[in-house]
Amino acid sequence: MRPNPKRFRLFPAAVGLIAAVSVLAAAVPAAAQEAGKYHTYAEMTGLLQSLAGAHKDIARLASIGKTAGGRDLWVLEIANPAGIPVRERPALLIAANFEADHVVGSEIALAVADALLKGYPGDAEIKSRLDGSVVYIIPRLNPDGAEGMFAAVKSGLRTNLAPRDDDNDGRLDEDGPQDLNQDGFVTLMRVKAADGEYMIDPDELRLMKKADPKKGEAGAYKIYWEGVDRDKDGFIAEDPAGGTDLNRNFMHAYPYYKPDSGPYMVSENESRALMAWTIAHRNVAAVLTFGESDNLIAPPAGGRPGASREIDLVRFAEAANAAARTVGMIRTGGAFGFRRFGGREFSAEMMGEFMRQGRRQTQTPAEEGRRFRMPDRKAPTAVLPADQDYFRTIAAKYAELTGLRQPLYVREPEGAFYQYGYFQFGVPSFSTPGFGLAGRDSAGPRQRGTAPGAAGEGGLPGVAQWRQETASGEAAPVRIPAGAQARMQMIQAGGAGQAGGPRMGQGAGDAASAGIDKQLLKWMDSEKIDGFVKWTKFAHPDLGEVEIGGFKPYAAANPPAARIAELGASHLKFVLYLTSLFPRVKIASTEVTNHGGGIYRIRAEVENVGILPTALSQAVTARAIKPVMVQLGVAPEDIVSGSAKTNFIPSLDGSGGRTKYEWIIRGKSGAVIELKAAAEKGGSDTARVTLK
Repeated sequence: MRPNPKRFRLFPAAVGLIAAVSVLAAAVPAAAQEAGKYHTYAEMTGLLQSLAGAHKDIARLASIGKTAGGRDLWVLEIANPAGIPVRERPALLIAANFEADHVVGSEIALAVADALLKGYPGDAEIKSRLDGSVVYIIPRLNPDGAEGMFAAVKSGLRTNLAPRDDDNDGRLDEDGPQDLNQDGFVTLMRVKAADGEYMIDPDELRLMKKADPKKGEAGAYKIYWEGVDRDKDGFIAEDPAGGTDLNRNFMHAYPYYKPDSGPYMVSENESRALMAWTIAHRNVAAVLTFGESDNLIAPPAGGRPGASREIDLVRFAEAANAAARTVGMIRTGGAFGFRRFGGREFSAEMMGEFMRQGRRQTQTPAEEGRRFRMPDRKAPTAVLPADQDYFRTIAAKYAELTGLRQPLYVREPEGAFYQYGYFQFGVPSFSTPGFGLAGRDSAGPRQRGTAPGAAGEGGLPGVAQWRQETASGEAAPVRIPAGAQARMQMIQAGGAGQAGGPRMGQGAGDAASAGIDKQLLKWMDSEKIDGFVKWTKFAHPDLGEVEIGGFKPYAAANPPAARIAELGASHLKFVLYLTSLFPRVKIASTEVTNHGGGIYRIRAEVENVGILPTALSQAVTARAIKPVMVQLGVAPEDIVSGSAKTNFIPSLDGSGGRTKYEWIIRGKSGAVIELKAAAEKGGSDTARVTLK
């Protein structure tokens, strides 16, 4: 069972830190540390305004909308406005802090923005990128929820603050968690109970485990969120303040009816604002999000979404409130709590029969036939084979540039924005927690020459197959093959995208299905991170004697502030690399031949000099990206034969992919004719030919 608690969000985006981490405070404070700072919304806004004001020549700050709390959702546009219009250049969209507790993503995005602006024009690589492309940065999509990190009592809120009736009792946010022992953290309660399912883990006394009767184990505890049953419905802290998990609210693989996903897809101010902005900016050629799902540190084999690796203590507490989150149930009496309807209990079985009767009464045989003849075409959930090599190669480069080899926590993506970015918007789209393990895990340092995930390392199965280039510890040069045929040959030769290879879920979740609690504690202990509240007795007003303790909110989801500068520097390198891959349409050659009598032959070749194709295979399938347009500037009636005046290419392969055109036209000697090539994600180019 995958929990979806929206209050006590201690999940690590990836708890392991890049080698030799400094000490983390009891909980990440709002105040600046020695070499970094986590920013409140007001501080972040001031920083963005300062950066935009100091770099007016290349930066523009705008709001894409407001949250329910009235906070602006800022986007920072960074580009040299001279030359090709900014909206006609390929762009990278960086978006962060979808999950309220993942503030480190916001800080990495801010660090990248700062480095880009301060590096222009002195840094040649930065200048090249900002002269020819655009970087859009939305550093904090969930500013309302993120303020919880700076609150006096830290609950680890992941959602936004839009009111939500989580327990379906007709009331909003009436029964949230409480800091009963007033230590500044909302954690868990364990209560001794003869019918409890859980026991103290004999291997690690701070942790709990589910008792296994097959092994002669007997449960002795129940586990709840820290709090009381305010609404007296039999559940503790099941309806906290907020909200919707924004990275569960987008329209691809949307988790219908699941807790925290929202009442419907794109239901929130924040998600609607981002969607409207993205659709209006068709020049976005790649997406990079910082969040609690990952396809860069441990990229999935076969392109399938990964299974989650979660914290058992959180799952145990959430299980206590599972019945309260049953969709569509309002407890108004009756044996099973179903609403009374027409003088009798309206049960799930009755609902099914009601629906069947309605269908029989409203659908004709012809309608039934059409329904069963509809093609069985479902939305894809895995990266298409022809696109997988791009994702694999980019992930390998990410590992090389950041030094990250394994996240401790991997969240299963459902309705995540980066999924929309690839499957619906059609561009290469990536997500990363931004920090993780660098060549070692809870078992200790990785031996040089052992690929992450290899046998004996305790890493993620399948990662070694993805990281063959870096098996020696030093990343080998990466290259994206040119052309669809080359990509398919690479797959057929046995790459990680090969059919029958390890699936995404096998790489992410199966290795630690029992939870990551022990790994998390070992890592915190080894790095002297104070991230766990010792179990302490407390007199509960309803339950009697309980013990309060567990992982501290935020301590696992964010590294020490002193790490932000280093993380920003490494991700700047990746941003510059990613923008170097954009497709670039060029008119490679033109040739004019005079056949006499006012008849001319014009030949031209159009080339994609970038690395990525003008449209991925998924984009072509989804018709998400406009075809490349090649247009000759003559009247249609002047074309005698050959190519049409306007031609379209669904996708032009990168790394030198070309297409040829030839026109026989009528014209006058000395006339100048313009030839134009334009790609939605790959810019445009023009050439002028003279008839002579």
